[in-house]
Amino acid sequence: MQLKDYLNILWRRKWIILLTTLVTLVVVAYGTSLITPMYQASTTLRVAASAIDTQNYDLYIYNERLMNTYAEIAISRPILDELAKRLGLRDIPDIKAEVVPNTELIKITVTDPNPALAVETANALADTLIAKRNQLYTGGEKNSQEVLAVQLAEAQTKVDQARQAQNAAIVQTPPSPQNIEVARQLLQIEQSNYSILLNQYEQARLREEIRASMITVVEAALIPQEAISPNTILNYVLGLLIGLLGGLVAAFIFENLDSTLYTTEDIETTAGINTIAKLPHARKKQLNILQNSDSPLAEAFRKLVARIQAINPKRQKKILLVMSPVPQQGVSMVVSNLAYALSEYGNSVIAVDCNLRHPMLHNLFSLPNEKGLTDVLEQKMDLNQAIQEGSNDCLHVLTSGEVSAHPGQLIASPLMAKVINELGQRFDIVLLDTPALLAAADIQALIQHVGGLVLVVRRAQVQRETLREAVKFLVTYPDKLIGLLVNEVEFNRSQSLYRSTGTAKLMPISAGSQGDPARQEES
Repeated sequence: MQLKDYLNILWRRKWIILLTTLVTLVVVAYGTSLITPMYQASTTLRVAASAIDTQNYDLYIYNERLMNTYAEIAISRPILDELAKRLGLRDIPDIKAEVVPNTELIKITVTDPNPALAVETANALADTLIAKRNQLYTGGEKNSQEVLAVQLAEAQTKVDQARQAQNAAIVQTPPSPQNIEVARQLLQIEQSNYSILLNQYEQARLREEIRASMITVVEAALIPQEAISPNTILNYVLGLLIGLLGGLVAAFIFENLDSTLYTTEDIETTAGINTIAKLPHARKKQLNILQNSDSPLAEAFRKLVARIQAINPKRQKKILLVMSPVPQQGVSMVVSNLAYALSEYGNSVIAVDCNLRHPMLHNLFSLPNEKGLTDVLEQKMDLNQAIQEGSNDCLHVLTSGEVSAHPGQLIASPLMAKVINELGQRFDIVLLDTPALLAAADIQALIQHVGGLVLVVRRAQVQRETLREAVKFLVTYPDKLIGLLVNEVEFNRSQSLYRSTGTAKLMPISAGSQGDPARQEES
């Protein structure tokens, strides 16, 4: 298949694609309306682990692990239980803590249908982490400052005791230089120990002060103005794409299951018989070529006349039966316009409405239908009385007349054969408008009395199996089958630009004209 074939399929199935897309969008809209809006609030914390000491590779690894540890602790069960108790909540909103890559930041994100609760939870969790920073760092044990403070107090006591011992040795009577020197050395040792512990204590205190400011709030959570879900625009875009995709799939599935013949090429290929004419699509007001003599449809009928007049008269196909496989193929329109086109060139033509069930010719020719073929077959009037004149002297019409209760019996009667024979003797061409081949048995009774069969098929209005069945029947009459006439073929731009500037006079069939069909069409 070529690209244009795929485009034609999409155009034919456009309503399926459109309907599928609309249904999908309606479902998406309804589903979106059922989704509870969710709001998201975020608090950003800074864990200044790098301020603890000079940076090196080991400390970098330590800091990275510390950041991940705090992120995991933030959503741990003890922290969440304390948070629920603090906020008085039975169910905690959805909380996520993540480390911002290549930073010292931890982002705490809370999602909840209540935007105010999401903000309160995010900020409260940040406060909880800050309040528990020391406990989180030491695991609940005493920190080094507290341990050193105890040791420093004990060292201070020992210094005081050593000083008292020295003072006692000095005032001792009689004086003992040896005891005084021992007491002095002991005091120096205790003072040295105290100085060392005091220095360690000051360093521990400094570290604790740094650690106290290690976790800080960089950006507190604010009340979100818009919900993060559902994402209405994204849902509609995805719905549109899914709907279009589903529509395309449905279109090709229906195309595969549908045996309707949508192209002239498909009709010709399926029929497998000679195509004698291709009639372009025309609006309802343009179907009468008498009123639109320069239309593409009128020109198509003139070409059809050229083909018919080129038929070898020895084959005696002056009585033509125009039929279709099924109803609504445009047989009556073809018969009426063909009759008029033939009469334009001096041929004595009569159009006979043999469709006694659903007659149409009287409407197309704007003639009354009080009398016609039924009255002749029921012997209520003479054939001459039933025949009506058309728009010119060469054109005549035998309408159906009043609807009969037994149309099939009338068509199959010997009198019908007599009527056809008489019309064939009086007129150059007799055109029979008949019911659909597969809808009634009337045609089988008429075929033996006619000289030519024309099959009319309307594009996009007939099934492949139906056309094959009709052709299968017609090919049993190879000496009578003239060919296929395709109605409403695809639009051709050249048809809209073309206007007839004159057509050569064609000889009546009764004169036995024989010529090259191609030359007659060119004229």
